[in-house]
Amino acid sequence: MAKTLQTKSTKASAVKAVLWNFPLTKRNYLLFAAGLGVLVVGFLLMATAITDDPAKYQTTWNNPLAVSVAPIVLVIGYCIVIPYALMKRNNDEQQEN
Repeated sequence: MAKTLQTKSTKASAVKAVLWNFPLTKRNYLLFAAGLGVLVVGFLLMATAITDDPAKYQTTWNNPLAVSVAPIVLVIGYCIVIPYALMKRNNDEQQEN
């Protein structure tokens, strides 16, 4: 019986201790901040068409920044930059796997 206890303890010591590291690094947070910056720029471009003057209402929506560029910038921010920031892994972590 003492022999079985000894084999169990050697098996337990042979198992490598796995430490859990938080998957997001400083680089991920910087990319995420850049994504939020892209979103702010997109919403500011969209706000160029906001006016209180009823005479200028139709002409402001002819603004290409508000109608074309701003939605493209927002799609890039929401669908490319922020997901990339969340999914980007470190090179050290990729080499271990």
